[in-house]
Amino acid sequence: MKVLLVNPPKNHQVWAGIPDIFNTRDIYMFPPLGIMTVSAYLKKNTGHEIHLMDCFAENLRPPAVAEKAKEIGADVVGVLTLTHNLADVSMIMKEIKKTSPDIHTVIGGPHTYVYPHKAAAMEGVDSVVRGDGEETFMDWLSALSGEKDPSEVAGVLFKKDGEIIETPVRDPVHDLDSLPFPDRKSLIQHKYYTPAMRRDRGTTLITSRGCPHRCVFCSTHKNYRTRSPGNVVDEVEDCVENLGIKEILFIDDTFNSSPGRVIDICNEILKRKIKFEWGFKAACHTVTPEMLKLAREAGCTKIHYGVETATDEGLKYLNKKASMEDIFNAFEWTKKAKIRAIAYMMVGCPYEKSKDDVLKIKDFIRKLDPDYVVHSLFSPYPDAPIFKKGVELGLWEADCWDKFMDNPAVDYDLPTVWEEHLTKDELVDVMKILHQDFYLSPRKILKTLLTVKSIPELVRMAAGGMSIIKLKSVRPDVRRI
Repeated sequence: MKVLLVNPPKNHQVWAGIPDIFNTRDIYMFPPLGIMTVSAYLKKNTGHEIHLMDCFAENLRPPAVAEKAKEIGADVVGVLTLTHNLADVSMIMKEIKKTSPDIHTVIGGPHTYVYPHKAAAMEGVDSVVRGDGEETFMDWLSALSGEKDPSEVAGVLFKKDGEIIETPVRDPVHDLDSLPFPDRKSLIQHKYYTPAMRRDRGTTLITSRGCPHRCVFCSTHKNYRTRSPGNVVDEVEDCVENLGIKEILFIDDTFNSSPGRVIDICNEILKRKIKFEWGFKAACHTVTPEMLKLAREAGCTKIHYGVETATDEGLKYLNKKASMEDIFNAFEWTKKAKIRAIAYMMVGCPYEKSKDDVLKIKDFIRKLDPDYVVHSLFSPYPDAPIFKKGVELGLWEADCWDKFMDNPAVDYDLPTVWEEHLTKDELVDVMKILHQDFYLSPRKILKTLLTVKSIPELVRMAAGGMSIIKLKSVRPDVRRI
């Protein structure tokens, strides 16, 4: 069978908490690791002809997917689906059915993990792959080829005679080392990059699935599994030695689930003498000076810390495991290790009851002194624990997202900020003040320019600077924040 796997565009994505000027192709372009891993698995274990299409990287719209599917004679089209990009996915499904109604359409990804029945009911969708997609999709293709009974394939939902049939849930993949590395070669023509990347060729890499933490604002599923250090560095080595990758961002929700795991990965990098720059997303309470020293020796140049708030009371409310002491220690130790420290902060949390409460972040950031800071608005994801609290307070209807999933229209009104105490207008204004206070000070601009090491980094810096300037004109549009 001929299979087209698609990373959809982000033309109508619901940007929860982050203005879309910070989500453009000028700022970052991550490879779609989900469909790339499925592609690699299918190529390794089947004889199907697999094609990949990254609409975000190519700046393509839904009709282009239908045209591509028709051009290659696709039997099956599979699309990566997030709850927040349903409008674009819906458009793709409708375009395919209009152009080539006999093509079997499949969606998979985080949305189908949480809302499988809503996903299966979407117009133009023939079936849903639920949970880890590699083995399930392979078996489902066998069913579509007539080699298996569809009802015997665990982990799918499909339409039959107007009804949705659901098969038993498949167990998640526990041995992540058994999966092949993502199929980067099929999309090698795209020069993927991360924000403020210093080198001219980069990628992202993920070493785990799920998350070990229970933050009230997070919607990541909690079935946490990790790859072995050796397997992780095998992929690093493949990227560096065979694909010419010079910089890698580890995008696990929490790369440093324990200091020991980071240390083991660093030791493996050093043992193999792999030369590349890298960074990772981190929790502040699982950081040690030894871990950071070794990470720097192994090539780490930046760490993205989920700080979120400026008080111990706030950390407790959000169910973060860190304390203010942990946060200040993490940033002090990171700077001593000569690693860039990036702080991620949330604006307008439920316990911030006035502009003055939120603006206290300014003094906190000055004391913390990160190299960069990213402010986003506190956003109630529909499957996060905090969403139910908003329903109880009457901030939104319990079924507001369900209605959107039933009809994922472009202009649907959805709750994307917490408006118990401050309006969306007020929250956006405060976010502008915080960004501008940090980035537009002469001291910060000079410090940033003095740290630039390459032309590609300067280009990324300029794009980021333009986004800060454009932020002044951002309005609290219904869907864009």
